[in-house]
This record gives sequence, structure tokens and C-alpha cells, in this order.
Amino acid sequence: MIGGISNNSYSNYSSYGKIASGNKLPTAADGAAELAISQKMEATQRTQGVNVKNARDNISQRNIRDGVLDGVTDYLQDIRANAVYSQNDTLSASDKNDIANVNSQLMKGISQQLDSSQMKALGLDNIDLNDVDSIDAAIKNVNDARSTVGAETNGYEHNMSYNSIARENVLSAESRITDTDIAQEITELRKNQTLEAYRNQMQKKQLDDEEQKSNMNLML
Repeated sequence: MIGGISNNSYSNYSSYGKIASGNKLPTAADGAAELAISQKMEATQRTQGVNVKNARDNISQRNIRDGVLDGVTDYLQDIRANAVYSQNDTLSASDKNDIANVNSQLMKGISQQLDSSQMKALGLDNIDLNDVDSIDAAIKNVNDARSTVGAETNGYEHNMSYNSIARENVLSAESRITDTDIAQEITELRKNQTLEAYRNQMQKKQLDDEEQKSNMNLML
């Protein structure tokens, strides 16, 4: 009888814990197989969460690079317009020299946004500021680089979307395994409380009967 009361008290304690925490698997005793599955799901969704963060960081980096390349394109377009204008026969040598100085300053603006290796990769390290074809080739290189950045960004966006959806699905499945059914636990708690009260009452009656029997034996 006492053992029954103890087990029932433990059930009440377990129900209180599940209701308070919202977790129906606080210990392995509450469901070893379910807990193992839940832990695997937890590891999976955490990995997917890291993948989402990494993809988001990579997208941010690509967006920054695309913004830089967009600025470089603007510089090159201005350089090209100046180079075309400098071919006007009505301009004096002084005017053409001023245009050349402006283009040199624009190139310095580009070099402040890109390091030497990036300048070389884009063919900007030996560009002829007086040759429109050379400038056009540089613009094409920058546009091609932006296309590559765009493709990489799309790939990371796809990866982020996939992992976000997958993580949401895993979290939902994990929730179905671990989340406490509050209504069910309250019903179970009340049932156990009623059963415990009944067992306490029966134990008290048993003790009273034994005491009464003992007193009768003493009177004989």
C-alpha cells in the first residue's frame, strides 16, 4: 500500500514538472525512445539553424561586394563619358588635360574601394583611360563579376530558404514529441490525486482497525 502511495506521488510530481516546463520528456524515464529521437532532432535543427546563419552572413557579404562593384561601374561610366568627350576636336589641349586629370581622380576613387588583387582580377590595373575599348572591357569585367556575385547570392538564398523550412519542419515534429498536452496532464494529475487520497484514507482506516483490534486484545 505504501509503495502504491509512493509511486502515485511520483506520478503527481512528474505531472507537475511536465505542466510547469511544457516538456513531457524531462527525463529518460518518461520515454527513452522518444527522448533519443528528440535529441537527434534537436541536433539536426541546431545544425540547420547554423546553416541559415552562415547563408545569411554570406548573402550580406555578397550584397556588400555587389554594392562596391556597382560603385565601380558608376566610376567607369563617368571615365568612359569623359574619354569619349575628350575626343572632341573642338577641345583645347588644356581641356583634354583637365579631363585626363579628372579620370585619374576617378581611378583613385576606384582603387580606394578595391585592393590591388581585385583591381588586377578585374583588369583595372592597366586600363587605358584614353581608350574607350579598354574602358569598355573593364566595364564588362565588372559586370561579369557582378553576375557571378548575383548567382552566388541566389545560391545562398536558396540554401537559407531550404534550411529555414527544414528547420521549421523539424521543430514542429520535435514539438509533437516533446510538448506536454496540458489538458491530458491535468486530467492525469487529478486522477492520481484522487487515487492517492483514496489510498491514504484506506491506509488510515487500516491503521485504525489494527489499533482498535489491539485495544480489544488488551481488554481481554
